[in-house]
Amino acid sequence: MTGTALALVLAGELPAGPRHRLDVPLPEPPAAAFGPDGIAGDATFREARVLGTPTVLFVNFDGVHLRSCNPSDARHDCHWYNNDPIPAFSGSLQTRVAILQAMRAHAAPFGVRVTGTRPSFGNYTMVVYGGTEAEFGALGSAPSGDCGDANPNEIAFAHLDGELVDWVVAGATTSLHEAAHTWGLDHVDLASEIMYPEGDDSETWFDDACHGVVQDTDLTPGPAACPALALELCDDAGRQNSVATLHQLFGPAFVDDLAPRLSLLSPEDGAYLQAPASFEVRLAIDDAQDPQEYAMWTWLDGEPRPAQPTRVLAPGFRVEALPPGSWRLHVVVADEAGNEAALAFEVEVGVDPPPAPDDGDRGCRVGSGTRDGWAIVPLLLAAWRRRR
Repeated sequence: MTGTALALVLAGELPAGPRHRLDVPLPEPPAAAFGPDGIAGDATFREARVLGTPTVLFVNFDGVHLRSCNPSDARHDCHWYNNDPIPAFSGSLQTRVAILQAMRAHAAPFGVRVTGTRPSFGNYTMVVYGGTEAEFGALGSAPSGDCGDANPNEIAFAHLDGELVDWVVAGATTSLHEAAHTWGLDHVDLASEIMYPEGDDSETWFDDACHGVVQDTDLTPGPAACPALALELCDDAGRQNSVATLHQLFGPAFVDDLAPRLSLLSPEDGAYLQAPASFEVRLAIDDAQDPQEYAMWTWLDGEPRPAQPTRVLAPGFRVEALPPGSWRLHVVVADEAGNEAALAFEVEVGVDPPPAPDDGDRGCRVGSGTRDGWAIVPLLLAAWRRRR
């Protein structure tokens, strides 16, 4: 970044260039509440949350066909203004992970857990990530004015497929922008703020200062959707402090302290293989933050754990030319927060072919083996490293 560009960013301005509208005007919501099957709704459908407690933000890259309901409910895949099928995001797994990583970096100071895996219980906001700007007329949309995030199961939309499929920065900031609307945040007049009404693929952030609330891309002032909160945090009903608002809503930083669950798919523990044995080690991993980048260490019993891990999206590796012997392999996988899961398994490698399925003879096993001439190779799919 040039010195001039940096000065513009620090001043709250961004270098000139084509910018994209972040939201389209929404229709008036239905007057009456109704459930996802068209039945009359009631107060239990809208579950208020407690201020200052954490929330979950689920980014749905897998496509969805939302049923009709009011208010929207992510748990039941129903919404009041957007009921056309939205296809799965066409971008790669690498792009999905990069978007989630960028979102987590922005949300790190707050009690917001960002995940690409649908929660199996509890309340959560959902961003449906799919469709194109050309189809929907903007980078995204979301219901607004929910002061205090009274409905914690709202649904927002980010439309950055098609020509914008590789816009990682904008994908992250648009998703957060639209989610923040469902939490009661408004547009503001600072161009480097995530809540600015236009954007592109340059970095913006939530700013810890009070800025003027605006109605549109012409920066027409106010009014604030939540004037009482604006008065409390900014002493002005027409201004907004995004950072202070998010802290009030969700409290301090979310801490991921749960280790992933790691299991062996193949080969079976204790499997017999013919030398020189070359095989893929397939692993299953279960983590509430998936998809994400994992650190993986692999080594043989009796050897030290490698100092540096391999960075993978799908833990697994290939063993090449393992000689005869009894071998115990170790695997440790750490999630992005550093929580580790470990497993170990054994294989027997002999000179004879594997026995027939109904043959109890395990074949000929030779000594304890030597370690010369073999290798552990990360799988190509798993060996992607995040690029910046």
